[in-house]
Amino acid sequence: MYLVRSADYSGEKRMIRALFNGFVGAVALTTAHQALRRALPDAPQLDRMGMKGVAKFCSAVGRTPPSGSSLFLFALLGDLFTNTLYFSRVGSKPGFGSIGRGITLGLSAGLGAAALPVMLSFDNGARRRTRRTGALTVGLFLAGGLAAALAAQCCPRTES
Repeated sequence: MYLVRSADYSGEKRMIRALFNGFVGAVALTTAHQALRRALPDAPQLDRMGMKGVAKFCSAVGRTPPSGSSLFLFALLGDLFTNTLYFSRVGSKPGFGSIGRGITLGLSAGLGAAALPVMLSFDNGARRRTRRTGALTVGLFLAGGLAAALAAQCCPRTES
């Protein structure tokens, strides 16, 4: 029975580390996005897409959507939560595998974020459709994936 508990603890430890690495990636993405949004006129407006997503979700479940700064806060927290879960797929083990996963996750999320809002009707002018905006979107998510992968490199190996 003791061996089973030890194995479970090891799995819990890896899961917590993976979530921490995902949180590092999510914070890096969100921080870089907020800085770009304030510095560049054609920066991706992922926050507006998040706010539209929160409003659509609230309407779908029969609730009145929040407005103003409350809507922005809910969108920001939702982005941090979902991006933490997404970037936690980088894993908890250091090595080239986590770096490759970070790059793959970042590129795929960035390409999706650049293309899908139009298809999901989230984009009614929420982002300017320029090549630079698309490239910045992909770059932001790539930075988040790499930050999660680098966080995995900084942690010592887990005994498993």
